[in-house]
Amino acid sequence: MTTTVCPRCGAAAEGNYCASCGAALAARHCTECGAALTPGARFCTSCGTGVTAASTPGPATGSGTRRSGGASAGGGGGGEPHVAWWFAGGLLVLLIVVVAWPIVRPDQVATTPAAGPTPTGAAAVDLTSMTPREAADRLFERVMRAASESDSAQVAQFVPMAVMAYEGARPLDSDGLFHLASMQHLAGDFAAARATVEEGLERDADHLLLLYAGGQAAQEMDDRDGAVGYYQRLIDKYDAEMASANPDYEAHRNLMSTTRSEALNYVNGTPAGGDR
Repeated sequence: MTTTVCPRCGAAAEGNYCASCGAALAARHCTECGAALTPGARFCTSCGTGVTAASTPGPATGSGTRRSGGASAGGGGGGEPHVAWWFAGGLLVLLIVVVAWPIVRPDQVATTPAAGPTPTGAAAVDLTSMTPREAADRLFERVMRAASESDSAQVAQFVPMAVMAYEGARPLDSDGLFHLASMQHLAGDFAAARATVEEGLERDADHLLLLYAGGQAAQEMDDRDGAVGYYQRLIDKYDAEMASANPDYEAHRNLMSTTRSEALNYVNGTPAGGDR
């Protein structure tokens, strides 16, 4: 039997698994796109699919095969993220307008076409040629498109990856923290979303998108006073902030009027979709 070196712990190993750490030594392939997996990898670098024990020891026999069940793409995350919230009131509007304006900053090159069919398989999320922030933003777009299409399976698959990608891309600017808070919100972790918002507001107290995300998280936590606090500041600072030519607002320009209208409705006692 041929002796090799374990890619995880460096010990001499034989067979299909390392006797020291248990890492797989034989080549495995992604169940989604068939690409070869690096031993010990948690995600496929070609399409982003989470790697599980069910990943095949040889090339996939078909394309586009998707695992059944509700396992999170993050692995060990305790089930699917919460995905029902985006059907409620103004949050569905948020998804539609964010998807309608791809995330392309003035200092960045677009990584996703502005129109055309949503790619699948290996073409959906190719993380290998991107910076950590570009990869995170690509996953954000993927999640938002899937959510706007009511594709809960895709949302459940990519939300944990998006959260991990933004955490790995730190330090994040205000726009990046807004994206992270949005993904945490979609995962049902409203406390984490609010903490991310507060992190951003410590540096940029009047950032409209962060204030909006904070109001949304506070609503989900049944904290009306907190939500009113975020929304009232958004209303008070809206005109001055929009006149500041902040590139974050340009990147999400179709969302900006929605933030103020929802804030006004909530503060005046008529929140879109009602208190949740």
